[in-house]
Amino acid sequence: AQSGAVQTRTTTTASTSSISQGGTSNLTIPTAGKTFSLMKVAISAPAWVVLYIDEASRTSDSSRSEGTDPAPGSGVITEVSTTSSGATTFNMTPAVLGWNNDGTPAAQIYAKVVNKRATSGSNAITVTLTNLALEA
Repeated sequence: AQSGAVQTRTTTTASTSSISQGGTSNLTIPTAGKTFSLMKVAISAPAWVVLYIDEASRTSDSSRSEGTDPAPGSGVITEVSTTSSGATTFNMTPAVLGWNNDGTPAAQIYAKVVNKRATSGSNAITVTLTNLALEA
């Protein structure tokens, strides 16, 4: 039954610990709902970020190199990448449908973050999602 309430856009974030140049960190990022429309992905520093429906998909995809398309049905929701310094926002056009595929679905997704900083060293990377809940 429809309640008549209209959902509003939400931003959700998660941050890695400090990871070295070329290093990888796995994140669990909260989402507005178990199923959601993804409008933007923002990253605080140069990175390759891949979003997944579940942990098993992230594990299966761990050896895929950047620039290689994921196989259809592999559980990849979307991926973004930049070497530009500073923060970057990627608009999803059209918006991307995402969902959590856990046995008991939760309002979260799984991510792989690869640090693409230009120089040696380490830094934390924050991933911010602009999303709209489609399922509570």
